[in-house]
Order: sequence, then C-alpha cells, then structure tokens
Amino acid sequence: MARRRDSELDTATDGRYGAAMKKILFGSLFVGLVGLALGCTSTFKSVEADPGFSFLRGTLKGVLTSGLPKVEAATVAAMEELNFVAVDVISDKLKGTVSARMADGTKVTVKMQAEDFESTTVKIKVGTWGDQSISVQILRHIQRKL
Repeated sequence: MARRRDSELDTATDGRYGAAMKKILFGSLFVGLVGLALGCTSTFKSVEADPGFSFLRGTLKGVLTSGLPKVEAATVAAMEELNFVAVDVISDKLKGTVSARMADGTKVTVKMQAEDFESTTVKIKVGTWGDQSISVQILRHIQRKL
C-alpha cells in the first residue's frame, strides 16, 4: 500500500472543506431568499383596534357584528367619506371585496366574508406591504357607519 505525502493529504482535506463551505453558503442563501419571499411576519394586537382584531402580514383582520350587506354598505360609505377614488364593489351573499385608491394612488382592499347572518370577517389591506395606522382609520370609519 502506497503512502500519501503530506501535501496530498492537505489537498484532499481542503477539497472537502471547500465543498462543505459551498453547501453552507448555498444553504444560507436559500434560507435568506425564502425568508425574503415570505416577507416580514409580525403578529401585533393593535391597541387602537377592537380587541378581536389583529395585524398580520400587512392585513388588519377581525370580525364585525353585522351582516355582510350592512358591512359592505358601511365600507362603501366610509371610503366615499374618506374621498377614496375608483371605489369598486364585487359581492355576493357570502363574500365581497371593496377596492379603492387613495389620493396618492395607493390601493386599498377590504375583503369581507359572512360568518353567519349577524357577523362578518373583515380583512383590510393598504398598499403592497400594508399600513396599520391607515387600516385602523378605515376600520374606525366602517364601525361608525354601522
């Protein structure tokens, strides 16, 4: 059996070390890209909003104690009161979406889903990443109209 020289052993070790470093580097890059694609996820119970509302991934979500038709009418009235433009309503008896644009062009979307005859789940999203303070203001206007 032939003996290896020290220089051959060092090369073999360096080769394995380099391969391991590549795996670690690409693994870290993959995890970073997945994290970036998912976006920042923070759960925040808003002090300003009702206790049943939460702000997650840019969307304010909660349940209002009114039926879907009333919530839809209140949402449209609130958006008109806030002088939003291009208010668009797509709705049936179970689900609905009210979309509009703010003066600066930011898209506002309010999605509604009937839970039963007297409660409706509401999801409010402002812009691409969500704006909590504006979402809460829209919620307050909707609640005032109910």
